[in-house]
Amino acid sequence: MAQRKSATKTEARERARRAAAESMAREQRLLELGEEFFVAQGEAEQIMETAEQRIAEVRAKAEQEAAQAKEAQASVVVRMKGERVAVSDIAQRLELSAAAVRALLKDNAGDDSATPKDAGSADVTTPVDSELERETVDA
Repeated sequence: MAQRKSATKTEARERARRAAAESMAREQRLLELGEEFFVAQGEAEQIMETAEQRIAEVRAKAEQEAAQAKEAQASVVVRMKGERVAVSDIAQRLELSAAAVRALLKDNAGDDSATPKDAGSADVTTPVDSELERETVDA
């Protein structure tokens, strides 16, 4: 016997409801997965920002410590010059170029109390120093 029209219509409505429910459940799962993705993305960005801040802090500290070490190097050069050692001799002893020694002396000019402040100041290059430097450069 053939089903009635109302039974067929009821069955079709149920099938449509099941399909719609499955589709809505799938959409809900996809929405939750999308939320998980964006939460993870936010966490990754926060981790990278924190790492960048730490890197900047470490870099600033390293630059400060390196500057202090550079000042210590310059202080040694100034004290050697205070012992009336020629720039070329300082350069040779410290495995630096004469220009590097002069730069350290210039950068530290007037900063170190070990530098004599009289007429024979360590920052003055004597003619003998210049001759020795030329001999070292020519060699």
